[in-house]
Amino acid sequence: MSSRPDSPHLYAEYAKKIQRYLFLRTGDAELTSDLTQECFARLLAQSQRQHIATPLPYLYTLAGHLLTDHRRRHETWRTGTMPTADFDALLDDRARPDVLYETRRRMEAIESALQRLPQRSREVFRLCRVEGHTHAEAARTLRVSTSSIQKHLALAMRYLVDQGPGNE
Repeated sequence: MSSRPDSPHLYAEYAKKIQRYLFLRTGDAELTSDLTQECFARLLAQSQRQHIATPLPYLYTLAGHLLTDHRRRHETWRTGTMPTADFDALLDDRARPDVLYETRRRMEAIESALQRLPQRSREVFRLCRVEGHTHAEAARTLRVSTSSIQKHLALAMRYLVDQGPGNE
């Protein structure tokens, strides 16, 4: 008896699983089909040299290796096609000392302005803008009407714009 697996049986049993695995990683039906065929061709070639007791894990491993090889050959990084000026947009300015100082100064001004707000307006601002509650949720929490929430939020926003950073 040959140690060679029954290839039509293997293909019928495992092809859909391998195709799904590859398609989810590539999104390309044609590439998925090609890589699936190559997986089974390599499985059959290897099974002539040695017995493969568990073909499905072997097929998944083959599929992963084939996909990696394909990407290495076909999906090169194209840094040369990007204009040099566009690289400047990729820099993160947030860590620069002057940006950090200005951000801290603005935050302190906003916090100071918030402290000068009436308590109810400050609570509404915290619930709606900081914690992300809807007007209805804030109204239930504070036991007021939604129109009252809208009024306090508008007051807080207007005050912060008028008293915030740059208006000292």
